[in-house]
Amino acid sequence: MNIAATLTGLGQTATYVIVSVFFIWLVKQIDDWRTKDFDDDVHIDNGNTAVGFRRGGLYIGIAIAMSGAMKGASSGFLLDVIQLFIDGLIITGFLFTCRFINDFMMLGNIENDAECVKEFTDAQGRTCVGNTAVGIVEASMFIATGFILSGSVSGTGGHFLQGIASAVLFFILGQLTLLIFGLLYEMITPFNVRQEIKENNPAAGIGLGGILIALSIILRTSISGDFTGWANDLTSFGIYAAFGIIMLLIFRTVADRLLLPTTDIATEVKEDKNVAALIVIQSAVNAVAIIIAFAL
Repeated sequence: MNIAATLTGLGQTATYVIVSVFFIWLVKQIDDWRTKDFDDDVHIDNGNTAVGFRRGGLYIGIAIAMSGAMKGASSGFLLDVIQLFIDGLIITGFLFTCRFINDFMMLGNIENDAECVKEFTDAQGRTCVGNTAVGIVEASMFIATGFILSGSVSGTGGHFLQGIASAVLFFILGQLTLLIFGLLYEMITPFNVRQEIKENNPAAGIGLGGILIALSIILRTSISGDFTGWANDLTSFGIYAAFGIIMLLIFRTVADRLLLPTTDIATEVKEDKNVAALIVIQSAVNAVAIIIAFAL
């Protein structure tokens, strides 16, 4: 083992980690400023799971995206650090754009910020603060967007401006695909998904959020890798997106029959609000998404 080379590599790795941690801190400051009407830290200290989920999803999302920015051939340590910083700024902007899309489109009839600090009374008459279902969906959108960005900023090929243009284009396409998939999910689900989420049904939030993350795992595979030309990359994305949507919708139905033999997802969500059942189902769906992504 070359001790000098190992120590140099560890020092460079520490620098990349410091840059990434800086962006985690930065998104916290931006989100604190964005929600200055209420103190997120106080709500988290008081056990508001909705705020905890959305903030946790933001941190995980940026970490996943930054991991993609570290992939690809090295241009030299200094240039790599500069590129990572530029990618971090782009990723930060995209993540907050994703939050806007989630607030006004994915959950169009719900005001996310207000819901996450709203008081609710549960079936046992207990009062709680924060719509956990909304927090789960917002966290899932951050994580799903993180996977899409991880693929779009990874790899090499093309010049600098092509890299930025590719990241922007695939972010837009990825968000559109998630929105379309969310709409399809609502159409095939025998209850009003958004209404259940608005009524603070965490099982409904897990159902929607979990399947969006599953699709993003597959989409990341279609986006990641070297730039090979616009026509080829766009065609590949379209094929993978269609394949992923079809496979996940099929497996969701299969999972319903195999993993919940004595009941069904609709009953567990709408009537029982069974968080445990939805965790099992969506974990299985995401497991299949991981297998599909590595098999492609």
